[in-house]
Amino acid sequence: MATTDWPKEPLTTEAIEILDRLLKNWCAEYGCDTGSLRAQMTARILIDWFEFGVRDEGELAVLVRDQLVFDTSLSEHPVGR
Repeated sequence: MATTDWPKEPLTTEAIEILDRLLKNWCAEYGCDTGSLRAQMTARILIDWFEFGVRDEGELAVLVRDQLVFDTSLSEHPVGR
């Protein structure tokens, strides 16, 4: 099976500022340090959504919160245990 690689646009200064602001706000809301593993995972989620094409700051904030809720619910109810 062939893999398709989509070219990624470089992150602009404005995009980095938006993502940084979202991450800092998220960390303040959830009480974690911006250098923590949890923050790094959240930053990766933000970048993934941004690269997927989600550019609206409010929508990104909702998506990253939804991801946290989804991940938490999975850890509380693991499959097969």
